[in-house]
Amino acid sequence: MERENMKKNLLIGLLLICLASVSLAAKPEKSLKKTPAAVPAAIGSDGCVPTRITSETVSIPGFMRKTNLSGSLRVRYTFNEAANQPDSFSLSRARIKLTADIAPNMLFLIQPDFAGLSTGGTVAMADAYVEMKFPALYLNNLKVGQFLVPFAYDSAKYKTIYGTGLNPTYYNTMVSARDYGMRVMGAVPYLTGFYYDGAIVNGAGTADTNKTKDLCGRLNYKNNFMDVCLSGYLGAAGTASAETSKKDIGLYVEWNNMPYQVIAEYVLGQNIAASAKVQDSYIQATCLVASFEPLVRYEIYDPNTAVTGNIVNTLIIGGSCQMNRDSKLVLNYNIVGEETTQINNNVLLLELQTLI
Repeated sequence: MERENMKKNLLIGLLLICLASVSLAAKPEKSLKKTPAAVPAAIGSDGCVPTRITSETVSIPGFMRKTNLSGSLRVRYTFNEAANQPDSFSLSRARIKLTADIAPNMLFLIQPDFAGLSTGGTVAMADAYVEMKFPALYLNNLKVGQFLVPFAYDSAKYKTIYGTGLNPTYYNTMVSARDYGMRVMGAVPYLTGFYYDGAIVNGAGTADTNKTKDLCGRLNYKNNFMDVCLSGYLGAAGTASAETSKKDIGLYVEWNNMPYQVIAEYVLGQNIAASAKVQDSYIQATCLVASFEPLVRYEIYDPNTAVTGNIVNTLIIGGSCQMNRDSKLVLNYNIVGEETTQINNNVLLLELQTLI
């Protein structure tokens, strides 16, 4: 009988402990904010108590909290000295860039360009890739998608008003400025100051037209004053049934000693279609004075080394004015000289560049 009473008392004790545990677990934590006193709901004329509207917390997905939207706009005015060439305002760039951290050390980027719509064209895709970072490895960065091709001087650092047909003349003529593929970059192991940047791409800037994938890349040595780069491109042009090998090489030296900068570059290779051998070289000097940066650049461009008398020399006199942190005004006067017959094709370019 005593054993039965002991069992009964033990069960009651365990039950009380369980009830106490559940009560404590269900008890809300104390908040620093005061909870407003409940207001008695008024009874409507129909005798019903209206439903009380309560506030709810909306949970935002983590990737949306790490999403960034930006853009860039460039408005250009072109004044042609030739009487038969129109002068015109135009949009040289109207881009919206969306980036999002989709995982630790991984981001997604897409950047369409709407500038083509201003001239009756279509929306173009400037960049669209997934980027992965590996901080602990010599492979610091991996991009898969569409990106700037790592050949010759980095177009992201141009200080002149550039574009197809403008200075530097080899831009988007010798090699597609952007292409689809895979790009890797990082520091060269055991060689302080050396960096690599290489890619495997289609080669046409769009869907490939042959079975050969093109290889390109840069090898840089950098210190506080100098950036010396050797770049190369190896691939093929044409169709799968009629491929033509393509080989390009480039070398540039960038010297920086604030407020001065001097850049010299030389490239030799074939045009995108591999139908002509192209040669281009230039030297550029700038000096930053407060918000102003005057610029002088001289270029010698040969569109086909197999043909004589077709070299074009271009002298650019201009500069830029930094209006604020995100906007600047760029002025270039391009004085163009042909090797044989002179053509009145000098052009004055004024461009407002702003980041959004």
